[in-house]
Amino acid sequence: MAKPGSGPRPLTLVPPPSPWDTWIGDYLDEKRAGGVSRHTIAIYDYSLRKVLLPYCEAREIAEPRQLTAAHLNSLVAGLLDGTGSRSGRPLAKDSVDSYARTINTFLAWLQGQGTDVTKARAQRQKLSRRVLETLSREEIQKLEDAAETERDKLIIRILADTGIRVGELLGLTKDPMRLDGRRHYLKVLGKGDQERLVPLQPGLAARIARFAKGTRKESASQHLFLSSRRDRRSGEYEALTKSGVEQWLSQLGRDVLGESRRIYPHLFRHSFVTEQLRRGMQPILVAKIVGHSSLEMVDRVYQHLSVSDAHEALMRSLAAEDR
Repeated sequence: MAKPGSGPRPLTLVPPPSPWDTWIGDYLDEKRAGGVSRHTIAIYDYSLRKVLLPYCEAREIAEPRQLTAAHLNSLVAGLLDGTGSRSGRPLAKDSVDSYARTINTFLAWLQGQGTDVTKARAQRQKLSRRVLETLSREEIQKLEDAAETERDKLIIRILADTGIRVGELLGLTKDPMRLDGRRHYLKVLGKGDQERLVPLQPGLAARIARFAKGTRKESASQHLFLSSRRDRRSGEYEALTKSGVEQWLSQLGRDVLGESRRIYPHLFRHSFVTEQLRRGMQPILVAKIVGHSSLEMVDRVYQHLSVSDAHEALMRSLAAEDR
C-alpha cells in the first residue's frame, strides 16, 4: 500500500525565457566574441539583467518598441531616488549614468539587428568633473628610494614610467621586452587580451633585463614579479597578487609621504598621463601608450593642466618648428 504523499510528484513547469533574456544573451555573446573584458561584461550583464529586465517585467513591457521615454525616465528617476533600486536606497549619479549608458547602447544594438525598438533613450547624468590626484616626479623618486628590494623599486618605476595598469604589470612574464633596432618596448597584455608594446627608456629596460635573469630559477611561475616567500600550501614562489601590491604601496606611501597621502597603483597611471600631457605629448599618443581605445580618460586628466601648462607646450612646439 502506497504511503500517503508517496505518489508521483507534480511537474514543476519552468517558464520559457522571456524575449528580453534572449536579446540580452545575444548582445553579451557578441560583446564577448568581440574581446570585451570580463569585468566590462559583468557591468553590462548587471545593467541589463538586474536593472532593465526587472523594470520591464514589472510593467509587462514585452517588446523594446513598447518602451517609451516616460518609462526610461521613470527607471532613471527610481534609481536616483531609491524607489527603483534593488537596495531601496538612492544610487550615486555615476552608477545611474553607467546603467543608462549601457541600456542606451543595448537599445541601439537592437535597432541595428533590425528589431522594432523605441527611439527613446535613457537620460544621461551631468557628472561633476572630479580632479584626480597625481604624484610628482619627486614623490615617485622618494617612493622608489624607500622601497627595500629591486623588485619593489622596479614595480614603482615601471608603473610611473609606462602608465600600465597593475593587472598588466602583474601579468608581465620573465621575457617581457621586445627590441626593435635600438628601441625597447615592454610587451603588455591589456584589457580584452589586447597586446600592445609600451616604449621603455634604455636604462629601465636594462634594469628589467637584469632583474628577469636574476629571478628565482627554481620557481615554476612564468611571471616576472614573484612573492618574497614560498606559499605554504604549494611550496612555490607564487606570482604577486593585486591586493598584495595595493597593501604594500599603501603602507609605503604612508611611511614616506605621510598619513594624509593615499597611494595606490592607479595613481601612477593618472600621474603618467598628466606628466606626458604637460610635456606636450599628443593625447592620441598618450591614449595609445596606456591602452585606451578612446580619449575619454585622457580628457578627464586635462583638467589638471593649467593655462600655463598649455602655453609652455605650445611654445615648445613652435620652437621646434623654427629650428
